[in-house]
Amino acid sequence: MLKKFAFLLIFLFSAFFAFSQEYAVVLAGGGGKGAYQVGVWKALNEYGIAQKVSVISGASVGGLNAALFSVSSVTEAENIWKEQVSKKLTKDSNLISQEGLSELLDTIPIENLYDSSVQVYVCAVRDRLKVLKFIKSTILGSGVGKHTYYFNLNKDEKEDIKAKLLATSAFPVICDSVFVNDGDGGHNYSDGGEESVGGDNLPIKPIVEKYPEIKNIIVVYLSDKDHVTRRIRAKDYDNLNIIELFPSIDIDGDGFFESILDGTANFSEARINLLIKKGYEDTVDYLQRRKIYPVSNYWFK
Repeated sequence: MLKKFAFLLIFLFSAFFAFSQEYAVVLAGGGGKGAYQVGVWKALNEYGIAQKVSVISGASVGGLNAALFSVSSVTEAENIWKEQVSKKLTKDSNLISQEGLSELLDTIPIENLYDSSVQVYVCAVRDRLKVLKFIKSTILGSGVGKHTYYFNLNKDEKEDIKAKLLATSAFPVICDSVFVNDGDGGHNYSDGGEESVGGDNLPIKPIVEKYPEIKNIIVVYLSDKDHVTRRIRAKDYDNLNIIELFPSIDIDGDGFFESILDGTANFSEARINLLIKKGYEDTVDYLQRRKIYPVSNYWFK
């Protein structure tokens, strides 16, 4: 009897520990490929992990998704991607329509970030001296994130949140830079994931620096392992559990122009549906291989 009681205590303690751990999420940028992250988030919700996420940091479309996931239900986020993104982001036959994105953001209650229990960070690069930044970052190797600014959105007014979301996703050349009231007189900013000019497409920095108590960080890439150019590895950080989630298929396309047209700027409905499905399946596969099961399977939930 005593052994059974001891086993029960150990089981309950283990369950409590597993369900009380905090998580943070890093969402990579990648334009239309961001639909993949919707599927990942859907699976994380189903398996009880999203409910333990207290910080999400994203670049470009990853920043947009970070805000969307924090103020919308999974169903709402999925419906927005499936029913609105394709129409809005290709408005007037634009490769990536900033006007359409602005209209889309107006339909999302981003002002609710103020009351959200999830802290949201996005990043952007000031749109000045880009040639010099390119030389420093790419040719001289000054490093990723050298010219990156990280913004916490939770205490901003709606218009400031919107400006920062438009800025982080302002794809170079295709989109105009966006003026942001940054507390330093205001500056024009563009795509936070543009690492060739010192951006940071995997913005783990604000999580590590501001939330040292969070030991579990999920990194969601928008390139498969064979095509990803930069990774966040556990060996680079002391005492952190880095969980890397990759697409199981090549969603980039071959060659530079193909990666833009078939990957970053591909907002077709068929593509969005495919990527949401793959994000969900890949994440479920990852969790099940590690003996993690949906929340509905636990009698003590």
